[in-house]
Amino acid sequence: MGTSVVAIFEEVLEWAGSLHPWRQDALRRLCTQAGWSASDTDEILDLAKQHHGIDSAVEPAPQPIPLSPDDIPAEPTPGSTVTLDSLHSFCNVGKIPNDQALDLQTQGLNVVYGGNGAGKSSYARVLKQACRARSPEGIYANAYAPNFEELVPSATIEFKLQGANYQEHWSGRPGHIPRSELRGISVFDGECARQYLRSMEEAAFQPVALTYLQLLANGLKQTLIPRVQAEIDGLAVDTTPYQIIPADTEAGRAVHPITSQTDLRRARALALLTQGEHEELGRLPQEISEADPTARALNLEHVAKEIVALGDGMAVAASVVSADAIAAARSEYQRLLDAENAERAASRMLQSEDSINLLPGTGQGPWAHLFEAAREYSITAAYPGKEFPFTEDDSVCVLCQQEMTPAAKGRMERFDRYISDTAAEAARAARAAWKEIEVSIRQASVAFNVSEEVSELLGARLAELPSDIQTFQLELQSRLHWLRGAIESGDWHDVPEHTDIEPITATREIAESLFAEAAALRASIDEDALAAKRSRLRELEARESLSEHIDGIARVVGNLGHRERLENCRDDISNTRRISSFASSLARRYVSEALAERMSDELRRLDLYHIQVGISSSGDVGSVRLGIRLQGSQLAPHLVLSESEQRMCALAYFLAELHQSGSTSGVVFDDPVSSLDHNYRAAVSKRIVEESAHRQAVVFTHDAVFFGELRTLCDEAQVIPAVKSICHRAGEPGYIDAGLPYDMRKLRERIAEHRAEHERIAANFNNPPGEEERVAIRNAYDDLRVTIEVGIEDVILNETVVRFRDRVSVGRLDGVMAVQPDDFREVQRLHDKCCRNVRAHSHAAGRQRPVVQPSELLEDIEAVFRLFQGIRTRRG
Repeated sequence: MGTSVVAIFEEVLEWAGSLHPWRQDALRRLCTQAGWSASDTDEILDLAKQHHGIDSAVEPAPQPIPLSPDDIPAEPTPGSTVTLDSLHSFCNVGKIPNDQALDLQTQGLNVVYGGNGAGKSSYARVLKQACRARSPEGIYANAYAPNFEELVPSATIEFKLQGANYQEHWSGRPGHIPRSELRGISVFDGECARQYLRSMEEAAFQPVALTYLQLLANGLKQTLIPRVQAEIDGLAVDTTPYQIIPADTEAGRAVHPITSQTDLRRARALALLTQGEHEELGRLPQEISEADPTARALNLEHVAKEIVALGDGMAVAASVVSADAIAAARSEYQRLLDAENAERAASRMLQSEDSINLLPGTGQGPWAHLFEAAREYSITAAYPGKEFPFTEDDSVCVLCQQEMTPAAKGRMERFDRYISDTAAEAARAARAAWKEIEVSIRQASVAFNVSEEVSELLGARLAELPSDIQTFQLELQSRLHWLRGAIESGDWHDVPEHTDIEPITATREIAESLFAEAAALRASIDEDALAAKRSRLRELEARESLSEHIDGIARVVGNLGHRERLENCRDDISNTRRISSFASSLARRYVSEALAERMSDELRRLDLYHIQVGISSSGDVGSVRLGIRLQGSQLAPHLVLSESEQRMCALAYFLAELHQSGSTSGVVFDDPVSSLDHNYRAAVSKRIVEESAHRQAVVFTHDAVFFGELRTLCDEAQVIPAVKSICHRAGEPGYIDAGLPYDMRKLRERIAEHRAEHERIAANFNNPPGEEERVAIRNAYDDLRVTIEVGIEDVILNETVVRFRDRVSVGRLDGVMAVQPDDFREVQRLHDKCCRNVRAHSHAAGRQRPVVQPSELLEDIEAVFRLFQGIRTRRG
């Protein structure tokens, strides 16, 4: 059929042949395991790296296994019917005994019931592994075995293909591929439901092949790429530390620029210095120093400049207290005296011309300063633009600011003429000049610094020169001290005499000789020979630096090459366009309106009339899906539907896909009603019973209510299911019994078991009875009491009310009327006797009662049988 599982996987298989082997291997793992484990992810990434020239990280290196027909979960031949016969010969499958066999009828319903921990899941997991469920669970050996990790689970599966018998020796060993025929068996369980519900956020469904393509694309992008990128980011590729090797040397040219293509063989050869080259490297600096006197010349020139500066400093200091400087100061002092004498004579004349007695000092120093200040104030502020003194009629004195009398006006004019007179002007100039000399001499310094280096060099050239310089400095300081005293006192006698010591000339001569020596050194350089030695030294130093860094450079070069390969690998992994395009093409053809209509039909069969189905699409891989919708809902379905409703939607899609595939093979349901409430259990039970009319159906369940529903529906449909019970024996799980569990068996089955148990007790009974006999009898009466209660439900109440059934069978009430008072009294008698003998009573009280003999036990068993048989007989 055009939308069958077979067809879509055949297309996937053909398309996968064009993929790189490592991508085929990644898809193969999804098709066989429905997901990637952590070790799968590691191996897939390792294979992708190998494809891009990166050595495997493990030994031996994994090899890609391409996708083959054996890997796809599809029927071997369309139209072929595969059914399960038996599972047996278990080995290392949990704690399942190896002598147990789960036999199944090949047509109709098989129910395998077992409580939690009874071992039921181990049987189901073997089938899910062998039949390729969407998400097969792992199968483990006995976890309590000391060699647990070495044990490999295995089992034998008997099955039929078109009525012919076949056998599969299934093994949990990695790489084992079950027979392809078993893939015709379809499996639904809780994990399958989650796989069908592609995401809880979208509540959308798609064929499993599209799911695998989507998992492939998403796994590559979301799982592998971040790991590759993290590895790229963690590589040390900084070349900055190695820029210390000059790029214009042979060693530098061998490595710069540092790339993945750097010739490390050449670099390593240059990094290896011979013993002679090491010796040459140590010798060349001294040879260059000897061949290049530039450094000595520079040092001589430097010292010569310091000596010149010293000579200039001594000359400046000497000029401060030289004979000429002292004579000039003394001459200026005399000029001041003469000018002030002339000024006083002019002042006396000024006073003699006035009719009043002028104040003392009028016309002399301070008064002259006062008059000049008055002049400045008058022409800039009081009478701007007017000549001073301003003596017109409305003028006032700028000093006292009173109206001037004619006498005052005349006096001011005389004062002005006086100030303008030569004597006063000369006195002012002499005082100003002398003031400058005073300040200059007070601030003058005759100190000069002689460094230790210069002093030693001068002494080496002229032994007495350092001492002469020191004596010369002391003489200058003495003359300066005398000069400062002279300007204060005006006493210019006893001038200190100069000695014959004069070190300035000798100092300058030594500086000139040093400059000459430096020039001679520079003229003696052999530039070509020196350049050759410097070049050789630079090359050797570069090679020495290369030898120190060659290991680091090699790591960077290797990392750069590894980074390029990782980047190519990352880009290859991230390119999922082909996967997306192919998945979208498949989705458009296989997610059809017919499939949507069939799913809608299945939802109606499951009493989910409020849920609608439509084809939807998105931008993800395999973008066309079956989406569920809620009429009138303003929220997305996953926000409205309960977990049970979403699980029911997944079951509807499973059944729809099964119908569209055209498969007539068996189907396995593992706990299909887990987490479902009562109403949904009933709907699922009905749908499974309906499906079992057309094919083999195997149901694994621990749900007693669900099991009860299946039994009731089978009775109503006159279908006889094959029932197996899985239980514990002697504390070990996995034991299989035909029919219902003992606690759920009907009255006849229980009576037969009581008779058999009586025979076992009687065969081993000793008199007088001991503790073993006491316990055996108590256990027998305990079970007999339960049988009486089952008889009350089955016979007296005529199955009007049955445990784990959601309704009362009113039509069976007439049968209850057949029960007589004597029946009730007999029920009470037998029940009371059981209660007296069960182990529920305290041990102390029990030890005081005699142990019932086996013959009496048998009488009570038969009494129970006759009681309920009589009621059935009267009821007809």
